Amino acid sequence: MRTPVPFFVSYAHLDSRIATTFTNRLTEQLAPSGRYDYALWRDTELLVGDRWHDEIVQALDACQLGLLLISPAFLASDYITRHELPRFVGNGAKSIIPVMLKAVSLQRHDLKGLDQYQIFRLDNVKPFADCTTDATRRRFAEGLFGQIESRLDRLFGNRS
Repeated sequence: MRTPVPFFVSYAHLDSRIATTFTNRLTEQLAPSGRYDYALWRDTELLVGDRWHDEIVQALDACQLGLLLISPAFLASDYITRHELPRFVGNGAKSIIPVMLKAVSLQRHDLKGLDQYQIFRLDNVKPFADCTTDATRRRFAEGLFGQIESRLDRLFGNRS
């Protein structure tokens, strides 16, 4: 039986298009996992009439991990900074999988505490948005999938 793993996907709305492309690629890798049953929650699941802030808080409470899609717009988002990041960054925070969606300066941007974490980039250099071919996007998703599985093995105890 696969271990359920609810993820909260945090991203800036300005990055919606590339975030959707990314999560679709990643989901292709996550779905056939032999160990984990991944459930990614994004605010695209909100329905008309939902109290959106309450739904986001409920999803944050229910998740085990945060998939943080980092970009300049992500770092500039007041909502993410005030409501989402405090759940994932700092003492007693939930575990995170930080991913560089679009290029940010690790030296010049205010990373809001994310500078304390290893941020996934293809070959430790390239953000997802800079992967312009189908092959490099696939390689990005495959590499991240392996890192996520290894991270979960560590969190849940290595189950070889």
